[in-house]
Amino acid sequence: MNSFWTCLLIVLTAVQTIAQTSTTPIIRTKSNRLTMYLDGQRDSFNGVNQVPREFSYDLGLDKEITPFVLVSETDSISMVIRYGQITRFLIVREAKDDTVTCQFTSHKSVKAATFTEAYKKANAGKTIVDIPEVYELMNVVFALTDYGKTDAIYKDSPYYKAMFVRFSPYKNHRAVRVLDSLMNKSGDNYPNLKMDSYAYRFEGDRIRKGDTYDRASWGEYNTLEPYVAHLQSFAKESKFRVFFREQQSYYNQLLAEYRKNIDVATMKQWLEKQFPATRYSAVKVIFTPLVGWNQSANNLSDNGFAEAHAHVNYPFIDADDRKQPSAVTRGRRMKIVFTELNHSYLNPEAEKYQQKVDNGFGDLTKWITPNKPSAGYNNPLQCFEEYMNYGLVTLLYYDLFDRPTFETLCAGVEKSMTTGRGFQQFDKFNQELLRLYQQRKPGQTVADLYPAVLDWAANH
Repeated sequence: MNSFWTCLLIVLTAVQTIAQTSTTPIIRTKSNRLTMYLDGQRDSFNGVNQVPREFSYDLGLDKEITPFVLVSETDSISMVIRYGQITRFLIVREAKDDTVTCQFTSHKSVKAATFTEAYKKANAGKTIVDIPEVYELMNVVFALTDYGKTDAIYKDSPYYKAMFVRFSPYKNHRAVRVLDSLMNKSGDNYPNLKMDSYAYRFEGDRIRKGDTYDRASWGEYNTLEPYVAHLQSFAKESKFRVFFREQQSYYNQLLAEYRKNIDVATMKQWLEKQFPATRYSAVKVIFTPLVGWNQSANNLSDNGFAEAHAHVNYPFIDADDRKQPSAVTRGRRMKIVFTELNHSYLNPEAEKYQQKVDNGFGDLTKWITPNKPSAGYNNPLQCFEEYMNYGLVTLLYYDLFDRPTFETLCAGVEKSMTTGRGFQQFDKFNQELLRLYQQRKPGQTVADLYPAVLDWAANH
């Protein structure tokens, strides 16, 4: 730590000691974003207007005592964050005419992934598709909960029926009841728990973290860790590992068909060409035949090695797909993984243009629809990223397919996004992005088009 921040730490420690009996620090802002400094390292506190009025956050930090500074367009506050201690402050949101009470705590940071030299050598340049064992166990347990009664679990397969017959006698097991209670609290727990199960593997009847991952979700800790003993008990009592071995031929069939027909390597090549500032050493696609619709993505880096992960459902062919030309069906099936994988490329680029994003997408009433799926994208950055997400689908289709196939696929994407999901102006946004892409100058990439499409959004 340089001398300035050492001095600031001493001052802030004294200030916070006095502040225990003084007023809580207050920062005012009209913006949706604050600038944040942790131990002198600049970052952003985004989505200020979307956080609840009682907001808690636990930071993973390398130091037990860390200087913490927040800066708005007109104001600033300085504090200290300590392991296990609550640091309180208030954000007066002038745009909403209310106040948020924030409680920040911290714990010792643990790397999400550790990529050794041996791991790097074994995985560099690979596109890996997998149905991991503990991951499948996690989804079996989810399928037995009340949440599993929804379309989040895919039921239209002989595999689901065989699974349910085999494991329904254990629907009152402690593991099922605990996960059910977590899902009743919030469906948002689902992707984190599912993704974090990827960090685990079986050693005999024991479930342990592997050597590579501490967690695979976005948080600062593995959300599944407190419940691993219950999961292990369920697996042993239900003889899950026997079931998993019995289903190996089915899993292998799905994996082989996926690798053959869902061309992830081509997607990665296209994305790296269009986003040259972003590179991943390896790509992993993790799926299960039990997931119905909830997909997610993350990227992890360590030791000069970066991985992009896509957690997706298997793209089963339904009756409507069978009516379509094979090229249309292929494009539809590619969309599932592409709309997760591309976030690891488009999001870092979007974050470079926060002010333009706020200008273009600040009035969310023009872009999303209440009581539709789009309503969940309720801050400008997330909203823009989802518009770009499916805009990239159109551009990929434009480059890969013939004109009639492209037009069919593009129309389907626009209808789904506007009518189905409620992104009000996706069709107009999509056509503008496509126009910019078609008329781009030699050497220009999609990343180069961000300013122009954001200017269009601001003036539309």
